[in-house]
Amino acid sequence: MTDSKETLTEWFSKQPNWLRFAAFRLHERDTFDDSDIEALAKRCLQEAVGTPILEECSFPESSFSQKQQGSLYLTSISNIENVNALSPTKPLAFRKDKITLIYGLNGSGKSSYVRLLKHICGARNTATIHHNIYKSIPGTQKAELSYEQDNKHKNLLWTGQGSIDDLKAVDIFDASYGQIFVDNGGEARYEPAVLSFLGGLVTTCDRVKSVLEAKLNNCVIDKQSCPPETKDTEEIRWYMNITAATSKEDIEKKCTFSAADATNMESLQHRLSEKNPSERVSQLEKQKGYGDGLLKDAQTLSEQLSDEIFQQVVAANKDVILKKKFAKDNADQVFSSSHFKDIGSNIWKELWKAARKFSIESAYKGLDYPNVADNSRCIYCHQVLDQEAKDRLHAFDNFVNGEMQRVADEAENKYKTLIRPKTIPSNAELVAKIDAAGIESADIKSQICEFFSQLHARNDLLQRIESECEFPAAFQKQQWFDDIKLRSICLSDLAKKSAEDAKNKDTISIQQALNSILAKKWLSGIREKIESEAERLKERKHIEAAIKKTKTNSLTKKISELYEVLITQDFVKRFNDELNALGAAQLNIEMIRKKATKGRVLHGLQLRLHHTSDKCRLIDVLSEGEHRIVSIAAFLADSNVQNSKSPFIFDDPISSLDQTYEEAVVNRIYKLSEKRQVIIFTHRLSLVGLVQECAKVDSLKPEIVYIRGIGEGKVGEPSDTPLSAQNTKKTLNILINERLPKAKKIFTDQEGSDYESSAKALCSEFRILLERMIESNLMADVVQRHRRAINTMGKIKELAKINADDCKFFDDKMTKYSRYEHSQSQEAPVHLPGPEEIEKDLNELQTWLADFTKRPTPTSKSQ
Repeated sequence: MTDSKETLTEWFSKQPNWLRFAAFRLHERDTFDDSDIEALAKRCLQEAVGTPILEECSFPESSFSQKQQGSLYLTSISNIENVNALSPTKPLAFRKDKITLIYGLNGSGKSSYVRLLKHICGARNTATIHHNIYKSIPGTQKAELSYEQDNKHKNLLWTGQGSIDDLKAVDIFDASYGQIFVDNGGEARYEPAVLSFLGGLVTTCDRVKSVLEAKLNNCVIDKQSCPPETKDTEEIRWYMNITAATSKEDIEKKCTFSAADATNMESLQHRLSEKNPSERVSQLEKQKGYGDGLLKDAQTLSEQLSDEIFQQVVAANKDVILKKKFAKDNADQVFSSSHFKDIGSNIWKELWKAARKFSIESAYKGLDYPNVADNSRCIYCHQVLDQEAKDRLHAFDNFVNGEMQRVADEAENKYKTLIRPKTIPSNAELVAKIDAAGIESADIKSQICEFFSQLHARNDLLQRIESECEFPAAFQKQQWFDDIKLRSICLSDLAKKSAEDAKNKDTISIQQALNSILAKKWLSGIREKIESEAERLKERKHIEAAIKKTKTNSLTKKISELYEVLITQDFVKRFNDELNALGAAQLNIEMIRKKATKGRVLHGLQLRLHHTSDKCRLIDVLSEGEHRIVSIAAFLADSNVQNSKSPFIFDDPISSLDQTYEEAVVNRIYKLSEKRQVIIFTHRLSLVGLVQECAKVDSLKPEIVYIRGIGEGKVGEPSDTPLSAQNTKKTLNILINERLPKAKKIFTDQEGSDYESSAKALCSEFRILLERMIESNLMADVVQRHRRAINTMGKIKELAKINADDCKFFDDKMTKYSRYEHSQSQEAPVHLPGPEEIEKDLNELQTWLADFTKRPTPTSKSQ
C-alpha cells in the first residue's frame, strides 16, 4: 500500500491508544456524532492521566481496497425562496443522461442557480448567498433538491445552512475555481479510501481537541485579589505560583493560621502602634505568666483527676470495705459475750479512747490502761475489778490496738486522702485568668473552659465513685496546651523584641513581618479555594497532556507519504492529459505538490521556467483565456477520476476563450457526458451551437432549457426553448400556430398601439427565422454563424438545389421584414403589416420549405 519504509500497521501501533480505538470505531461507523467525540475525549483524558486502558487495536489495512462509487443524478431544483432574486414558479429540470444546457441572457438567474448549487453540494469557494434584495423583509432561504442515487429517487429540503451530504460528490466549475490550483494551492478532491480514512482521523483529532479545549477553557483558574499590603510577601508569591505539583502538605503549611500566629500578629500590631515599648515588655511578661500559670494549673489538676487516680480511688474504696470487714469479724469474735450491742463500733471506740485518756492522765497516772492490778477499780462504776472484768478489759484493749484494726484504719485514711476535693477555679475566676493572660482566640477560650468544666465534673464524681463502670470519659488530647506553650514562647520572643524596640525600633522590619502574618491569615481564609485551584491546575495539566495526544503531525506525515504514491503522481498525469486534450500543452505549466498541513496535501500550478531564479505568478503571466483553460484542465484533473459517477456542473466554461479553445472545451465536456451527467449554464449561443454540433455526430439532441426574468426583480423562470435555439421548421410552426393567433386577437380586441408592439415582435422573429433558414435550409448548414467549421461532407452538394427564384424569394422577404427592424423616418414611416399579410408571408415560407425539402438534388450529368 505504501512505498515508505514503515508499514501502516507498524506506524499505527505507535499511535496513542485512544487514536487506535477511534480508528476502529471510525472504520465501523464511518462518522462520529457529538456523543462519540465526547467519549473519545474522555478516553484520551484517561490515557493522559495514566488510567490503564486494556483494549489493544491493530490497523485494518486490508479493508481499504477502492470501492466502486454509486451513481448520482440531479433531477430538479424547485421551491426556491429568498435566494438572490430567484423566484421560479416551476422546477428547473435536468436531463439524466448526456447534457442539459441551461441557456439565458445576462441577469436571467444563471449565476444565482450556480451559487445555490455550490452551497447545497458543499463546493469550494462558495460565495455569500444574499436574500432577495427586492423584498423588504428577508425570509428563510429554502430550496428543494430532487435527485437519484443508486437508482433510488430522493427529495431533500435545503434550509440555508450547510450542505447535503449525498450531493457533496457533485463537481462544479465556475470562474472562482481558478483560485484553487492556479492562484493558490488546492487540495486534490479525489482520495483513495485509506487517505479518506486517515483524513477522517485528522478531523476526529481536531474535534476531540476542540472538546478538550472547551474543557480547558471551563477549567478556569480564578486567582483571588490579595490585600494590597501583602502583595510583596513570600506567602503571596507562593500563592501566585501555585502549580499542579503543589501538594496538600504545602497548602496545609502555608494556609494554617495558628493561635501563635494570632498572638504574633497582635503583638506586631502593638509594636507598630506602641509608643512606650518598655511598658509593653511588662504587659507581655504578665500575660506570659498568667498563661503559664493557667497551663500549670490545668496540667496539675489533670494529673490529680486523671484516669489513674480514679482507678486508685475505686481500688482504695474496695480495700477499705474489705479490711473493715476483716476487723469487724475479729470484733464480733472478741465481743461475742458482751451484754450490749455495738461494742466495738466507732462510738464505742471514742468512748474507749476517752476512758484511756482519763485513766492515764487522772485516775491512775503513770500506769498503763487498763489498770488491772489488785484492788484496782473500774473508772466508770468505781467497783473493784474481779477477774472476769479484768479479762474483759484486756480483750477490749487488744481489739482496739490490734493489727487488723490498724490496717483498716490506714486503708480508710488513704481513701480519704485520695478523694479530698481539689481546688479548681470557678468559672468567673477562670475567665479572669484567661483575660489576664491576654488570650483573645474564641476557640482557645472555649477549649480552656470546656477542659475546666470536665475537671469540675471529675472532682465531683471522685467523692462518690464506687466502681469502674462509673469512670468518666477519658481525657482527650488538649490542643490548647500546645497553643499556650507556643504562645508562651512567642510572648517571650515578643517581650524580647519589645525590649529591643525600647532601645531601637525597626518599623520597616516590623511592618514586613506583620504583612507576612496578614498574608498567612488571608490565605487561611481562602484555603478551600486554594485547594480547589490546585485540583483545577492538576486537571488542566491532564487536559493539556490529552490535547498533546490529539496532535496530527504524525497523521499528516503519513498522509503526505501516501499522497506522493497514491495521488500526486496520478494527479500530475491527469492534469497533463487534460491540458493536452484542451490544446494547451504549449503553455509550459506543471502541477506540483506544495505542502502538507493538518492532514491536507496541497497542489498548485507553476510555470516550467528555464531560470529557477525567476519567480512569476501564473496570474501575472497568463492571459485571461489561458488562465481559464488552465483552470478547466486543473478542475477536470481533480474531478474526473476513474470511479466517479457524479454530475458535472459548468458555469459559462468558454468565457474569455478564443474559438480554438471554445471548441476544445466543448468537445471535452461532451466527451464527459458519455459517462456522467453534465449540466451547463451559459449565455453564449455559440456554446449551444457547438454542443448541438457534437450531438449531431451521435444523432442525439441535447436538452436545452431557457431561463428568463419574469419582471419585478424576479429571475430564473424555466421557459420553452427560445426560437433561436429551435430548428427552423419547429420555429416556423410556432410562429404560425402560437404567435400569429395572439397577434390576431390583439388586433381584433384592442387598440392599435398594443397590436403595434405585438406585430413588431412577430416581424422581428420572422426576420430572424429567415436568416436561420438561409443558413440551415437554403445553404444546407454548410456554414453557420458562431461556428468555425465548414461542413461540406454530404452537404455542399445540396447547394445545387438553389435556383434564382429561391434567391429572389428570400431577398424580397428579408428586404420587407428588415424595414421593421430599423429606425424609420417620421416623414416616411413604414407601416406594419396586418395579421393577414403576415399570415400570407408565413404560409408562403412554409410552402417554400416543404417544396425545397422535397426538391431533388441535381446530379452533375443533369447540370
